Amino acid sequence: MKNHDLKDPAVIRLSNIVDMGLTFSAMIRLYREGSKKTLHKEIVRILPEIARTKSVKLFQKVHNEFCIWGMNKLSLAEKKRQGRIIKHSGPPGYGQVAKTLDVVLKVVIYYSKWPDEATSERIEKYLNAAVDTKMMAFLKPKYLGHFEHWPVTVENVSQSIYVSIQELVRQFIEDEHKGKIMPVQFDDLYWNFLNR
Repeated sequence: MKNHDLKDPAVIRLSNIVDMGLTFSAMIRLYREGSKKTLHKEIVRILPEIARTKSVKLFQKVHNEFCIWGMNKLSLAEKKRQGRIIKHSGPPGYGQVAKTLDVVLKVVIYYSKWPDEATSERIEKYLNAAVDTKMMAFLKPKYLGHFEHWPVTVENVSQSIYVSIQELVRQFIEDEHKGKIMPVQFDDLYWNFLNR
């Protein structure tokens, strides 16, 4: 290895943490081969912008732009069962891209305290819960009238439904936890509870 091949340790650290986040997300297996590299590059690109956000509104803007980018640039893998195609390759839904990003941001910012502890503690309050199918089913009876038709899977979650589900998570946190946990913690607590 030549000296010009070496990078700043902070750059390598961030790259490794993003890779861990993508690997940690069960969503990555849904994407077409090669998508992990594309996702990795784009997430590393937007992270400095996320680190500079000073409000939930600005964070949600960056998050939304990433999800729209992902719907346009990524592709889900073809799904086969017993040698037959049961689902053709196509673009991911908003909810699928959002959940992928939410899991990676949890690993990078909440677990790994990137870029530093003070910044991560400011940003982690903005992070969304990486809501999955079981969590939506858990919230449904508590807020039955919230949607005319509740989404069954993350695949069915549009941008407006995603925003509304995140609002429900925050309402649930207020109702059940008196606001003492963050959405990113809701994800950890209830994923463990619902998957026992």
